[in-house]
Amino acid sequence: MIRLVMRWRLATGITGMIAGVGLCAAAAAATPDSANAVVNIYRAELADGSVRFASQRLDPGYVLYLPGERVAATSDRTRAGTSAAQAVLEPDVLRLAHRHGVDSVLVLAVIEVESRFRAQALSPKGAFGPMQLMPDTARRYGIAERAGPVQNIDAGIRYLKDLLARHEGNEALALASYNAGSGAVLRHGQRIPPYRETLLYVAAVLARAQVIRNLGQP
Repeated sequence: MIRLVMRWRLATGITGMIAGVGLCAAAAAATPDSANAVVNIYRAELADGSVRFASQRLDPGYVLYLPGERVAATSDRTRAGTSAAQAVLEPDVLRLAHRHGVDSVLVLAVIEVESRFRAQALSPKGAFGPMQLMPDTARRYGIAERAGPVQNIDAGIRYLKDLLARHEGNEALALASYNAGSGAVLRHGQRIPPYRETLLYVAAVLARAQVIRNLGQP
């Protein structure tokens, strides 16, 4: 995953790419002692007219395209405000991820970015629970809208597994679908939609996953 390459077609029709070497400034800069890390996305236009996007400034041709949001570095001891919540849910995450054959580190990263492990999290758009499932998605996976956190995690992992299968294991596209919907990814030619929220979401989750790995996989 460290060298994961994420490709998408921009609305202008130009082919773009996120090069995940080191997976974001957050992954490159974050250490167990760092309090925060910033996920930035950089843009470079090549001589052939193609556009590349990277999560680091790979060479002088890359300029800052999307300033990142500050994200707390991952640590069992230092994740401010979430360590207790994670301690409660993590055993279920690991158990269910193993049951469904999904990378537990990716699931932990999704949950942290989505809800910071808050069991009762509710978004203005109606997404709920640790994995912030929309009501239609929850019903599709057989759980009630206000199901408990373990059921929410189970359904979210199954949903993520299906997205990974749909995109042949491409984590970036699966995460883009999780955030923006499979329809948005399809409309953009099976590429990450060029939405600021989705670009930052994909980068943030992959950066978080890399930091978790750097600190020792659960």
